[in-house]
Amino acid sequence: MKLRFIVLTFLLSAFCARAEVIIKKPVKKNPTSFAIIVDKVTYDRIGSAVDTYRDAVENDGLSAYILINNWKNPDEIRSEILKLYNSKPQLEGIVLIGDIPIPMVRNAQHMTSAFKLDENAAMYKSSVPTDRFYDDFDLKFKYISHDTLHTLCYYYSLLPDSPQRVSKDIYSGRIKAPVEDDSKYEIIKDYLLRVSEQKKKQNLLDKMLVFTGHGYNSQAQTAWSDENLALREQLPWLYDNTGGKLKKLNFSMSTEMKEILLSELQQPGLDMAVFHAHGEIDRQYLIDYPNPSNPSGQIESVKLYLRSKLRSAKRRKMSIDEGKKYFVKQYDVPERWMENAFSDSLQKADSLLDYSLDLHVEDVKNIAPSPELVIFDECFNGSFHHSPYISGEYVFGKGQTVAGIANTTNALQDQWIDSFMGLLGYGLRFGQWHRMDNLLESHLIGDPTFHFSPVVDKDLSRTIVLKAKDVKFWEKMSKSGDVNLRSLGIYMMFKNLGSKYEKELVNIYKKDASFNVRMHALEALAVLNSPAFEDILKISINDPYELIRRISAEWMGKVGKKEYVPLMVKQMFEDESERVSYNAKSNVVFIDPDLAYNECLKYIESLPSTVNKEKMKDGIKISMLNSSKWLNDELIPNVKSDTLATKQKLKEIRTFRNYNYIQALPVLLGIMEDKKEPKEIRKAVLEALGWYAFAYNRDTIIKACDELIKREDTPVEVKEEALRTKNRLLEGYSNPITS
Repeated sequence: MKLRFIVLTFLLSAFCARAEVIIKKPVKKNPTSFAIIVDKVTYDRIGSAVDTYRDAVENDGLSAYILINNWKNPDEIRSEILKLYNSKPQLEGIVLIGDIPIPMVRNAQHMTSAFKLDENAAMYKSSVPTDRFYDDFDLKFKYISHDTLHTLCYYYSLLPDSPQRVSKDIYSGRIKAPVEDDSKYEIIKDYLLRVSEQKKKQNLLDKMLVFTGHGYNSQAQTAWSDENLALREQLPWLYDNTGGKLKKLNFSMSTEMKEILLSELQQPGLDMAVFHAHGEIDRQYLIDYPNPSNPSGQIESVKLYLRSKLRSAKRRKMSIDEGKKYFVKQYDVPERWMENAFSDSLQKADSLLDYSLDLHVEDVKNIAPSPELVIFDECFNGSFHHSPYISGEYVFGKGQTVAGIANTTNALQDQWIDSFMGLLGYGLRFGQWHRMDNLLESHLIGDPTFHFSPVVDKDLSRTIVLKAKDVKFWEKMSKSGDVNLRSLGIYMMFKNLGSKYEKELVNIYKKDASFNVRMHALEALAVLNSPAFEDILKISINDPYELIRRISAEWMGKVGKKEYVPLMVKQMFEDESERVSYNAKSNVVFIDPDLAYNECLKYIESLPSTVNKEKMKDGIKISMLNSSKWLNDELIPNVKSDTLATKQKLKEIRTFRNYNYIQALPVLLGIMEDKKEPKEIRKAVLEALGWYAFAYNRDTIIKACDELIKREDTPVEVKEEALRTKNRLLEGYSNPITS
């Protein structure tokens, strides 16, 4: 009887039940905590492995809860996380193990870097799978429905009165096998046991691989080389003579790059790999078709291109004969070059060539990747709502990979993936590093508590949590001689002080010698989105760091001040980076395409007589005047049209989400305010106007939204969209660099 009482007392102290939720309390007492959230079936199958992982997490300095349930929906999980977050010790992060509900969020595309799909399309396709539902507690959602086909998926709408930008309160990770059958339990079990052992080992971040694929950042060599300089600031120990190594590979270095990468990924001791490339759910696009050096090879390349286009036309149910006629006329090629495009032998040969250019799920299954952390700066590689998904094959495969940072949707190329990367070498937990990346689509696949052994004696992960509001502490760090610590100090000072820190940010940008520190200061100023930010762009457009110039050119176009036009035109012609030149040319037209064209003519006339000015003028005329014609003769007339079909009109309106022409604002505001316009048209205009958050005259939009909200005759749906747009403009972008 006494033994039974002791056992019962132990069970009651180790478990706490809230409704159906079983909570296994931490075994060890640590200053901060972590929650392991697992579905009951997975725990029943591999509970001992989950417990082993819990013990490893606790031995690494976190008090770990295990929450077990047959989770009915994401709300149920969020509620439990909030209870822990409001308890002691302070919750740092969570991991979701097994078949955990997946929030599919709508009305929040502005919180992604690139995803802008028409939400009238199928919900599964047009929603964003995101765990921001679980790690950003300020966001407000309205439940829509459960997907009965994809049973883990639950649809939610971001509410109009919710914050309209991401700001994570904790970090999160997903441990979800890239398969659907029962083998998933063994895969997760093997992973948890492996990672638990890896946590016991000392491992410095001293070997790193960075790969850049074809088409990335317009293949601008200056962008590629400047990243190396920025990484050298953050990871200096990889460049000294003490055994560290950072290897940078570019797709253009070899036609055998796929084989080279597969070998490099399995090199013993490789700690981290970064992929800058295009991607899909099940593949990474590595290299382009071979570039032949002789006429016969070039002809074969053209034939290959034409065959692929015809096959694409067939898949889209377009006329093959019409396609052939088009290519004959467009490229002045003989029709016989397109013969046998659908023959089995040629289709097989072309398919094998295509396969050899990319890295596929099947390729990853056949290797044992070495790096503990893989960063997928690519589209769709983190689509854990699909099976298989390629980042999952890395993380839960046969190698040593613990975590991958990857996107559930398409993602913008122009991102600052290297932000705070040096802190990973200081022992920062992967999850704490990823927490600073405020995008809806970016996810950590795997264990978020893992970290490298610190190269300096800093417990930064715990410090960020426990000293989050200690302004004096961060002020001291913001003046550190260490670039990584100085950057973190500035970031935390800005989080605490906001606009009160603006003057210091301007001073830091103007005076700091570090590429990375200046970028952090400029990013914070972009979040403030004040006149000081608009002024600093006139300096940053000439920054020595290519990324700063590139982003500044884009921001200038979005702000829309006419005084920027001469500065942008100068960069168009003079900047050595193709990407900066491209961004300046692409964005200057948003301010005023006709003014930009005239400024280009003035610049060309100022050039030496040795320059072929007429040729330059012809090239500029085509691009600039075409932009003016598109805006003034097509887009604006179409959105004003009374006869254009609603579907087509909506398509034209949505164009302004990507193309923020300042000159279009009066027209868009007029449609938004017009009571005679259909509700769906007014809503679409309001949603498009939400992308004008950097516009110097955005207050005009905010005032118009206020008027709509006040008016009694405004339909409820339009009022809600007006509130959402107003909040978006007031709060700015989740990540201004991917605005």
